[in-house]
Order: sequence, then C-alpha cells, then structure tokens
Amino acid sequence: MNRVLASERRQTFFGHIRACDVLPPFHLRRVIADKGYSARLRAAALRVLTAIAPIEVTQGRPFAERRRLVRRHYKL
Repeated sequence: MNRVLASERRQTFFGHIRACDVLPPFHLRRVIADKGYSARLRAAALRVLTAIAPIEVTQGRPFAERRRLVRRHYKL
C-alpha cells in the first residue's frame, strides 16, 4: 500500500523551495518581484529569502513577522 505523506500541491511547493535554495539573494528578490512567475514559486522564493536573511533584518522573530521584516527591508 502506497502512503502519501503530502498532497501534490505541497510536494510541488517543497520542490520549488529546493529549486530556490541554490539561488543567490538577488535572484530570489527578482523572482519574488516578477508577477510572471507563479504565486507558489514566488512564495517559495520568499520563504528561502526569509530563511537566509541576516539576523539584523529578522531580529530573531517568529516566521510571519520575519517575512514581513524581510519584505520591508528588501522593498518587495
């Protein structure tokens, strides 16, 4: 019996995260700002950018607040 641990949408999202993980920050910012990319890919890029942002930007806050701080800092 095959067990599915995550839905296809979730697997696709995590695939986007893995793809974005190798990109430098300036490419991540371009992906996030470009509306030509899917919303899921842009969300994955933002998640990676939030994860690699310096502590001076994120201030050690919870993820939702870090994401807002990163968007404000990089003017996205």
